[in-house]
Amino acid sequence: MKNINILVLGVGGNVSQGIVKAIKMPNLNCKIIGACVSEDAPGLYMCDKAYISPYASSIDFIEWLIKICNSEKIDLIMTGVEEIIFTIAKNITDIEKKTNAIFVSSSLEKLRIGQDKLLTCEWLKKNGLNYPEFVPSKNFKLAESLFLDKGFPLIGKPRDGKGSNGIMIINNIEELKAVSDLDNYVIQEYIGNESSEYTIGCYCDNKGNLVDIIIMHRILKQGTTHKATVVYDEVIYNEAKKICELFKPTGPLNIQLRLDKESRPVCFELNVRFSGTTPMRAKFGYRDVEAQIYEYILNKDIQNLFDIKIGTAYRYLDEVYKMDSDNVTINK
Repeated sequence: MKNINILVLGVGGNVSQGIVKAIKMPNLNCKIIGACVSEDAPGLYMCDKAYISPYASSIDFIEWLIKICNSEKIDLIMTGVEEIIFTIAKNITDIEKKTNAIFVSSSLEKLRIGQDKLLTCEWLKKNGLNYPEFVPSKNFKLAESLFLDKGFPLIGKPRDGKGSNGIMIINNIEELKAVSDLDNYVIQEYIGNESSEYTIGCYCDNKGNLVDIIIMHRILKQGTTHKATVVYDEVIYNEAKKICELFKPTGPLNIQLRLDKESRPVCFELNVRFSGTTPMRAKFGYRDVEAQIYEYILNKDIQNLFDIKIGTAYRYLDEVYKMDSDNVTINK
C-alpha cells in the first residue's frame, strides 16, 4: 500500500483531533502532519510531525498551505474547523494548480447553508422537510407571533454560532425583546428536550450517492457529546436520508435533530463537515474518514467500510504528555 501523507489542520479543536484518531485506527500507511495556530494545541503532539499555522483569516494562510503541501508531499488535506474549510474551498482552484493535495468539501453555497442557522431553517422549509418554526432577530412583531403560536420557551441562537456558544433559552416577553434586539440571531421554537437529541452522520461518495447513515442518541455536556448510543430508528433514518439526498453533500454531512411532541424528527442544524463524534463512529463501524482516504487517494471501493454496530460511547477527559526528553519539534 502506498505511503499516504495527510495534513490535518486545526488540531487544537476536538473535531480535528477526532479525525487524527480515526486516521490512526485502520491499518493504513499514513503519516499525519498536524497544524494549529498555537503550539499549546494538544493535537500537535498526536501527530507524526507538526507545524504552527497562520489563522485561516490571514492573508498568508493559502501561501503557507501551498508551501506545506509541497514540502511534505501532502496527498490529502483534512480539517474539522469551519473557517478553514471555507477558506480552502474559496481558494481550491489555486491550491489544486500549485499542489498535488486533494481537499474534499461541499460547494460554498452548501457550506454557507450549514454555517448559517437561519439559512438552514429556510432550506429545510423550502425542501418540505421537518424544521423548527423560526424568525430572524431585529423583528419583534414576528418574534411575538412565534411566541403566540408556539408559547415559551423559545430559543435564540447566533446565526453562525458553534456548539452552545451564545444560545439563550427565552422564557418570557422581556427576554424575547432582548434577543429580538440582537444582531445576527435566529429565534426558533424549542423542540423536544435534551433527552430527545440525536446526531446523525451521513456520507456521500464523489458522485453524490449516499453511502451510509449512522444514528446516535446523545447526551451533551458543555456543548459537546458526552455520551452517544448507536441506535436504529426507521423514522429518524428516513428523515436523515431525505435531507442527505436533497442536500447532496460531497463527503460528510452531520445532522443534529430532536424529536418534537409528536415524535417527529426535526433537524435544527447541518454541519457540512466531519463530526466531533468521528472517532466514536469509527469504533462502531462507520468509517467515514477512512472512506475518504480510500475513495480519493487509493481509488478503492468504500461500500464495505460501513458495517455499523450497536453500542455506547462515553467521552472523558484525557491528557497528552510532552516530555522535554522527547525532543518534539514544532515547526514554525
